[in-house]
Amino acid sequence: MHYINLIRAGVLGASCLALSACLGSSNGTTIGGGGGAGAGGGAGGKTPAEFDAKFDALSSNTSGLVATSTRLQGTATYSGVTRVSLSSTADSTQTGEAFADLAVQADFGNETIAGQATNFTGTLNGNPVTISGTLDSANAVAPSTLAVVETPLAGVPGVPAVPGVPTSIVATSFALNLGGTLSDDTGEIGTVLMGLGGPFVGPLGSNDPAAAYGPTTIVVGQPVGGTNPGISIGGGGTFYLERD
Repeated sequence: MHYINLIRAGVLGASCLALSACLGSSNGTTIGGGGGAGAGGGAGGKTPAEFDAKFDALSSNTSGLVATSTRLQGTATYSGVTRVSLSSTADSTQTGEAFADLAVQADFGNETIAGQATNFTGTLNGNPVTISGTLDSANAVAPSTLAVVETPLAGVPGVPAVPGVPTSIVATSFALNLGGTLSDDTGEIGTVLMGLGGPFVGPLGSNDPAAAYGPTTIVVGQPVGGTNPGISIGGGGTFYLERD
């Protein structure tokens, strides 16, 4: 694949993938839905079952955390895990999954966000695979955004607002785009663009951004020179973050 084609594909993917608007891929990329069953632990010492339990609790609101309803201020750092699918470039029937540790820095006052994905671990057909490298928002081809949207609540004409009752709904969400080069046991996988996006959640009625969750999407381009690595990273997955 020519480098210019990789960049064009990456801009498309990274600009929309973190908002769950589309899935993109380039040559050698397998689109997946979060990975197949894997053996052993993932990033952060998480097993697939532990990852699923945490993600399901956040996304189903059984954790007691919901979308924050007041304007967030200050800064916060988050740690978490993402889970994406793998496949063999030589044999597409060989599938697996990879986990990676996430570190995210949010500045709610200035509405900016940055982050990194590292410590990739994976399995392919139940066998461990080594994936090295780091993805960083500083190397992304699309900017990361932290958006605060405030929607006024319509009051009753002539009726004064009740003290303590919210007069607006505030939603805070983000699109975090990362980029970098990853390698597997056989060589360079290529330029990898990862997008994470979702809402910040916290206790009902609070301004405590305790966690976040959402979809992960990846666009992968082959290395300059067209060398095929042993594995491809899938385009579908999920992530969660918890405040440090």
